[in-house]
Amino acid sequence: MKRTVISKTLGCVGEKVRLCGWINSVRSYGKLSFADLRDRSGYIQLVGSKDLGKLHGENVVEITGTVRNRQEKNFNEKIATGKIEIEVEKIKVLSESGELPFDIYKPKLDVSLPVMLDYRNASLRNKKTADIFRVQATIVKAFREYMNKNDFVEFQAPTIVATATEGGSQVFAVDYFDQKAFMAQSPQFYKQIMVSIFERVFTLSHAYRAEPSVTTRHLTEYVGLDVEFGFIDSWLDVVEMADNLVKAIFNKIKQEHADILEEYGMTIPETCKKTPVIKLSEAQEIIFERTKRDIRGEPDMDPEGERGICKWSKEEHGSDMVFISHFPTKKRPWYTYQNPKNPKETLSFDLIGCGVEWITGGQRIHQYDVLVKNIKKMGADPKDFEIPYLQAFKYGMPPEGGFCIGLERITQNILGLDNIRQATLYPREMERIDIRLSNLRKKKKKNLYDNLIELLKKEEVEFEEIKHEEVRTSQEAADARGTKLEQGAKALLMFADEKAILVVLSAAEKLDSTIFKKLFGIKNLRMASENEVGEISGVKIGAVPPFGNLFNVPVYVDKNFLKNEKIVFNAGLRTRSVMMKLIDFVRLVKHKKGNYAKKA
Repeated sequence: MKRTVISKTLGCVGEKVRLCGWINSVRSYGKLSFADLRDRSGYIQLVGSKDLGKLHGENVVEITGTVRNRQEKNFNEKIATGKIEIEVEKIKVLSESGELPFDIYKPKLDVSLPVMLDYRNASLRNKKTADIFRVQATIVKAFREYMNKNDFVEFQAPTIVATATEGGSQVFAVDYFDQKAFMAQSPQFYKQIMVSIFERVFTLSHAYRAEPSVTTRHLTEYVGLDVEFGFIDSWLDVVEMADNLVKAIFNKIKQEHADILEEYGMTIPETCKKTPVIKLSEAQEIIFERTKRDIRGEPDMDPEGERGICKWSKEEHGSDMVFISHFPTKKRPWYTYQNPKNPKETLSFDLIGCGVEWITGGQRIHQYDVLVKNIKKMGADPKDFEIPYLQAFKYGMPPEGGFCIGLERITQNILGLDNIRQATLYPREMERIDIRLSNLRKKKKKNLYDNLIELLKKEEVEFEEIKHEEVRTSQEAADARGTKLEQGAKALLMFADEKAILVVLSAAEKLDSTIFKKLFGIKNLRMASENEVGEISGVKIGAVPPFGNLFNVPVYVDKNFLKNEKIVFNAGLRTRSVMMKLIDFVRLVKHKKGNYAKKA
């Protein structure tokens, strides 16, 4: 039997169908069980026996059954198939799911954003989360449709480039065999080049910015909806194209995703026939007049200014968007066209939507000699830009301009998301490349043994390294080393009122917990588990050295142990020990002293 997708079952009442998908939830009531099945087209309720109740969420299944009408009292208006259900006759489990890290079936995930990203494959299975990317896919579709309708040609831009597009230091360098290359900051060069071939071009391109910024609106890799076209009469032609494109995107989302907008409690941003266009200096003056906050003379709008000018636009023009133009020449890239009436300004613009920058664009310099001059001004060699960029201008380029829409940022703002990472499938930022980079750093750390030896050498400590067979007890260690038992340092990783501490005493003695707690004012004291020892120190139980400072844990030392002239201890491995003078240990390890040991 051919598979039927869930959305097609509405026309199959009374018929037997074969469905495939994921189990979304399971509910059992004695001999009767219910489950929700999910596929690419929607959801439907399954009704069956106890066998159905044995399934687990995210099991991938094949279901054979008959489509039945539900009783009116059991209608579910929240789903398109809410008036029908499947009477299950046969269940085939295609793949079983492991235990989920959190409840993915809640209307809104009840976990922090970092955890959501740590388990991205699970969080994306949440309907509300997945709907973000349905909307994003529609933004891309609307972009392509509008560009094609207006006679633009799509092209694919490379992302490894020989020179930094924008100049400056915010680039990712790449070792390219025996040469240095860069990850493209934008497809700017290639957009302009392709204008000389097709006149009107667009591309969806990944761009990379090495911005040391951890904010709710910045990424190190983002997707740009890039547009460039020639034979413009002025920079306002570019503004008009950007304005109409954004409105076309809004209309498409409104047509196809009214339900998702309602789910997020959002409406499409308000627009007017022609989005207002004001100069940067005018915008800053408006902010000053309305708030007395003086940002006049600044080379850009700050976040508060962007929010303020959008508020003005909404009140004065009924638009959640406003174009800000004529940014300073020193603020914009070297290929931006200068204002002939004022060379300190450029014929460039930003579109601010809902208080955030969505688009950057403007008219570009199309004269070869002016570009060469500007390259020299920024201290670069025009030869480095000759192929392929300058070559296109040498052979003739019409007056042209373009812009870029940040895909993730416009998605974030349309749905009212708090953080741009929510609108990014797999965010790249300072602290994450799929996994948290802090976890990678932990893996790259030297082991505790190496760190200890490095510290002793750095501090010019005289020590003896003893290699021996693996030992598990203090007595075994003393025998293997050929040292006295009382010289051995017993380092116990413990939790005092749920804070990790390291308790050090002679291997010939044992801890008196009652005295220790009373001495240091501790209510609850417990030994760390094997896993906790590994997580905190990076070594196995029995291999922990008395150097708690190497893994950021406070150290307590028994006074009897401090009577030794020399001490010896396992050095992060059960097969390596270090013997050193007590005086050096006291110098290197900050500690609290007390009499808390008793004879073993």
